[in-house]
Amino acid sequence: MNRHALTDAQWSAVSPRLPQQRGPQSERANRNFIDAVVWLATTGVPWRDLDANFGPWKTVYNRFRNWALRGWWNDLFRGTPVEEKVGSILDATIVRAHQDSAGGRGGPAANGLGRSRGGFSTKLHAVVSLHGQPIELRLTPGQQHEATIAEELLDFVHGDHCLADGGYDADRILEALHERELNAVIPPSRVRKHKRRIERDLYRLRYKVEVFFHHLKRHRRIATRYDKTAACYMGFVYVICALMTLA
Repeated sequence: MNRHALTDAQWSAVSPRLPQQRGPQSERANRNFIDAVVWLATTGVPWRDLDANFGPWKTVYNRFRNWALRGWWNDLFRGTPVEEKVGSILDATIVRAHQDSAGGRGGPAANGLGRSRGGFSTKLHAVVSLHGQPIELRLTPGQQHEATIAEELLDFVHGDHCLADGGYDADRILEALHERELNAVIPPSRVRKHKRRIERDLYRLRYKVEVFFHHLKRHRRIATRYDKTAACYMGFVYVICALMTLA
């Protein structure tokens, strides 16, 4: 259990951004709660199997869900600044969803769940710095193409360059990049008659986003989605991304 807990340095950086609780035991209770969330995200165990040292699972679940609905996990992630002067990377990854993740209030689409031949899935879109630190995140149904929300994510690109794979090579995305005075580092698709040149040395850094997804999916509750609602699933994603930015 201890190897999944926050270090003292991480706790010192995270604690000021948490909602303040009253009482002399508030700091200890907050740290124990965050440790429980990290433990759940890493091990992927069901809520009912939460280690008893963290307290009653229902209490931890209710508090986690309450924070997710209020957007406090989102605030924790956004409270961790990322500095990037050169450029950012756009990409997305498929996350398989457990059959029990269906049935959330609002329906599958509202909770970022889609169907494919392999069953339920969800797609996590990310803007990542050239150092592999997450800047912005979005959740959509698994079958939705990553280019459909690319323009929305361009507002969060840091630096002068936007790196992405050939799946983002669309005229409307290139026009949106031009309007934002961003340089497109996107390889042209095979169907384009006029092949534009890109900065190959810079494009090689696109692997950083793959490294980011790799480290993120080391946490089993993120690699496989068990949560019914998008808010709860993204709550785990936000916590781990905030800690990754602090690393």
